[in-house]
Amino acid sequence: MDILLVTPPRTRRQVVEETGENLGVSYLAAVLRQKGHRVKILDADLEGLKVDELARRITTTSFDVLGLSVIFASMVEPARALVGRLKDKDRYPIVAGGHVPSLSYRAFMADLPDVDYVVRGEGEITFLKLVEGLDRGEAPGEIPGIAYRREGEVHTTTGRSLVSDLDLLPPPARDTLGLALKGPRPAATLLSSRGCYGDCSFCSINAFYRLSEGPRWRAHSPGRVVDEMEKLHKDWGLTAVRFSDDNFIGPGRRGRERAEAIARELVRRRLRLDFTISCRADDIEPDLFLLLKEAGLKQVFLGIESGVQRALDSFNKKVSVQQNRRAVEILDELGLDRVIGFILFDPDTTLDEFVRNVDFMQEIGLSWQSLNSRLDVMNRLEVYDGTPVAERLRREGRLQGTYTNYSYRITDVRVEAIYRLLTTCQKGAFAAKGLFRRLVSGTGLGP
Repeated sequence: MDILLVTPPRTRRQVVEETGENLGVSYLAAVLRQKGHRVKILDADLEGLKVDELARRITTTSFDVLGLSVIFASMVEPARALVGRLKDKDRYPIVAGGHVPSLSYRAFMADLPDVDYVVRGEGEITFLKLVEGLDRGEAPGEIPGIAYRREGEVHTTTGRSLVSDLDLLPPPARDTLGLALKGPRPAATLLSSRGCYGDCSFCSINAFYRLSEGPRWRAHSPGRVVDEMEKLHKDWGLTAVRFSDDNFIGPGRRGRERAEAIARELVRRRLRLDFTISCRADDIEPDLFLLLKEAGLKQVFLGIESGVQRALDSFNKKVSVQQNRRAVEILDELGLDRVIGFILFDPDTTLDEFVRNVDFMQEIGLSWQSLNSRLDVMNRLEVYDGTPVAERLRREGRLQGTYTNYSYRITDVRVEAIYRLLTTCQKGAFAAKGLFRRLVSGTGLGP
């Protein structure tokens, strides 16, 4: 069959966000092609396409199945507008996948009534089986891992088990890598593992993988990882790659030994590629990260989240403030660049905790100057369906809004007022920066 896989545009926040290949789509394409299907990929952000332009491209493309990858809540409205602009929608099925439709499938399918199926959870095998079933004209109710429509109602099937051995999957298709390398931070994106062994109460990652049976963290073998890095270096001349793993290190001794093996293999092959990873504070160990640095590690995204123990316990981080502090110290001592994940406001932040968090941010060098760079330090805890924090706030009658933008009021009214004041000032500062840039560029005050 001919499959068209589309990533809609998304509304960007007022910070610099990483852009790159949609590896979920890339893996789907590779698996489908391995089974003889023909696949085209359209990524709106990488191609600079607005909704109308994307709709025209889709309309002029020949295909049998349309797949939509809706990773972020900010993609839902563009996806809805896109589907609304498509013509002859009755001649092909529309399938959606990604975190948002997986976790909020009923609301999503109500908002996008032309979407016929949702692939819930990890998608490669489920989407392949759905395509094969559609090709044979089989009933969707026999395919595990999907939501589908029947007689005006949305139904779900049993969940599909996670891919236990990631090495069984072919390497991701690199159709859009050339476009990604034209961005402001050109680098290939790799996935060496999936999931996280943590159990944070706010995180949609575990909620997503809980839709299926199997271990929450799985990994490619070290040899497979370095093979892919070496191929990217040889084929594309790359000198930097970015791991998009939820947690590169992995659980316990097994996770650390795998990370060490990757580092040693990179050193053995003399493959000098700079790379970045994400991990937890309790993954940071001096000897391990010194080895990773020798292998090419340059930057670590670290989910610190808070300098207040009550908040860390509420988030179920299972780390202490001292562990957070020590993790930052180790990275600084090794001279590794760090990007800190921080949640300054949560539903129960008190005024005293706000002050202590600001002090902690200053202590670890997380300054207000990082606004509109790689991180918004005024980050408010975001709520996603399927997470413990969403269930708690709903139970307490505090959850407001919809699945695309859940909100809540902070219990301490003083902190809520501070948050609203600071975000208003932030928006004003961003607007002033934009005006200043237009003036100095000579474009005047016009749009």
